[in-house]
Amino acid sequence: MSYYPVLKLSNAEMGALSNLKEETKELITPIIESKMIPAKKVTDWQSTFRTLGTYISGKIGETNFIYDFHSAFEKIGEVHELIDSKSSKNLVEHCIDKLVEAELDFIPCIHFDDPAWIVDSVLRSDQPEIAIRIRCHDFNSPLEEMIVERITDKIIHQATNKSFILLLDFYNSPINENRIMSALNNFSQIKVSKMVLLLTSCPENADKVSPNTFSFVNSRDDLKTYFKLRDDYPELEYGDYTVRLKPPLESSNINYYNTYLKIFYSSEDDYYIGKSTLLENDGVKTIQDVCQEIVNSDVYKHPEFSAGDKAIYDCAEGNLEITNHPKPIEFGINHHIELTARQL
Repeated sequence: MSYYPVLKLSNAEMGALSNLKEETKELITPIIESKMIPAKKVTDWQSTFRTLGTYISGKIGETNFIYDFHSAFEKIGEVHELIDSKSSKNLVEHCIDKLVEAELDFIPCIHFDDPAWIVDSVLRSDQPEIAIRIRCHDFNSPLEEMIVERITDKIIHQATNKSFILLLDFYNSPINENRIMSALNNFSQIKVSKMVLLLTSCPENADKVSPNTFSFVNSRDDLKTYFKLRDDYPELEYGDYTVRLKPPLESSNINYYNTYLKIFYSSEDDYYIGKSTLLENDGVKTIQDVCQEIVNSDVYKHPEFSAGDKAIYDCAEGNLEITNHPKPIEFGINHHIELTARQL
């Protein structure tokens, strides 16, 4: 069995993957969500993916991963077919070519409600395995039977020579075991090689945490729920959103000095957040104090446990200065993946 962390194609997430222990890389199948095409670059969408294959290859090498095209369209709205005038290939075909050229071990991912051009492009590829992501958090259980029919008719029966992985995605919806079991029962009707439960109980931000503290924020009900469900569904596999739900601060209107540095830290049972003071109020200095509080806590592992734990220790000792937002995100995700892979 494998662990399926959901990650954005950003420097923080890819840095977390790159710095995993080699033995951990063999225990995971990351789900990497596509870069988003900026609204002002729709006519030059190819530039967003210019280094797609070489970049991922440099970060994760031979690690098997799932690549999800869906988020490419989040900033531009309508999911219409974008064609490269030179090659006459659409965005999905273009990206698959980039990943194949880099000799990456990847599984293309489609969503259950993707338009036909995306589904057809993936089914026509030479990839022997395909992931189907079902956003269960977007609909109620009465619709599941109709979705089962759609997936069976429009996807599975159109490519009988391929194997499929179902990703049942509950995102950060309040965990309801009955709702999840309903989905498992319904989607088990589809003949697939693997079924993965995706969910999280990690907070999407640190708004409820006081500055200059290291605080408990939530129980890891996501993983606890999975362990309970596995008694009835022994073949079910697990994935989560690690400790990162929201993309980085990108707006030009955001004042960097009016933000906090934050480290999301997982224990076996709970989620914690360390939060500095405002950057304009010595945030870089106080995140060092927060790291010291993490290191002194009962939930901290040890510097050799993960690259993230080593970085937190080095910051606490004054040997590493954290001055930006991506690095603490990277450290928290790296620690979380090392921990969860071993728990599973």
